[in-house]
Amino acid sequence: MAVRLTRAQFQQILAQAHAEAPLECCGLLLGRGDAVEEVFPGRNVDETPRTRYVMDPRDELRAFRLMDERGWDLIGIYHSHPETEAYPSATDQARAFDEKSRPLFPGTCYMIVSLREPGDPQVRAFRLHGDGDGKTRVDPEDVVVT
Repeated sequence: MAVRLTRAQFQQILAQAHAEAPLECCGLLLGRGDAVEEVFPGRNVDETPRTRYVMDPRDELRAFRLMDERGWDLIGIYHSHPETEAYPSATDQARAFDEKSRPLFPGTCYMIVSLREPGDPQVRAFRLHGDGDGKTRVDPEDVVVT
């Protein structure tokens, strides 16, 4: 599988990550199928925004209302890692599952922008899977920029 963005959408995410560093940025990818129609930036309201993110619930509500209005789906959730690799941290993974290891947003892509090398940001995407028996899996996903 893949997540597909335009060059402008990709640049929007990179610009947000750079602008909000050294804090983690976050947002949602809205659209149909695997094609992003809208990058929806969110405000990170986590208590420790340098190493974690929680999107402001008011931003989430606005995004979900927009999805309903336009008939879109939640394709992905993105955030940045200002100082670490573009891979879901233990915290990222823990927050993506319920207490029975079931994904909170099944089928959703998680995109991470690493600014560990600010002049050469790395962007990777993943699908997080859980079987409900405590076992989870992280599968890489292609990021296609057109």
